[in-house]
Amino acid sequence: MAPTDYGTRDQTGSTMEQMGESAREAGRRAVSLTDDIAEAIRERPYTAMAVAAGLAFAVGALWKLGPQRRHGTLDSMLRNLPEMPSRDSIRDSILPSRWR
Repeated sequence: MAPTDYGTRDQTGSTMEQMGESAREAGRRAVSLTDDIAEAIRERPYTAMAVAAGLAFAVGALWKLGPQRRHGTLDSMLRNLPEMPSRDSIRDSILPSRWR
């Protein structure tokens, strides 16, 4: 192996160690947050239910809005145009019947 391969492996190893430590720290924070939430629910159950209901309402409202399709400029122009008459109706209204 080339000497540069060893340096790359050392960097990869240290990066993996840093990622592992970050993951463990995130796990500790999640457990701490879970404990705090559980304690708050035990101390103030009605407040916790009101917060949960408010969050559910907000999520439901956002879900109901959903992704709305944006209309392009051509669509908006076509929507604003008046209904155009057909060729037959123009011909019937302009040309005398004997020329048809």
